Amino acid sequence: MKSPVKLIILLVGIFLAGAGSGALVMMRMRRPPPPRPPPSAESWSAGHIKRIVEDIGLQPDQVEKIRPVVEKGMLALFNQRAKFLEDNHALREVMEREVAEYMTPEQRAKYEKINREYHERTRRQERGERVPPGSDRK
Repeated sequence: MKSPVKLIILLVGIFLAGAGSGALVMMRMRRPPPPRPPPSAESWSAGHIKRIVEDIGLQPDQVEKIRPVVEKGMLALFNQRAKFLEDNHALREVMEREVAEYMTPEQRAKYEKINREYHERTRRQERGERVPPGSDRK
């Protein structure tokens, strides 16, 4: 290229192509992923059986023998997890009420807002939604 104008046009074109492709990539990455279905004891059982069949190479008759054991165990684990979450929520609410007693009305209002946002975020996570960190904060 003999002319500096052509070189400048070429460099501007390369810059614009990079900026355009970067903008497209960012638009694609900003789209939230589809929500996952909430976990169930059945999906836990199926996933566990699938993993051990693939990793260990169980025979079909072995799978049929272990299936009831895995389903019973996963149901117990699922119920234990649900109970833990209920207990956790109850304990946290008691703690939040006790902590709020030592705050001024203005502080209490801010504290309650923060807690509502936290509880909403954890409920969404428990339903299987992916929640970006700080998505509800301003």
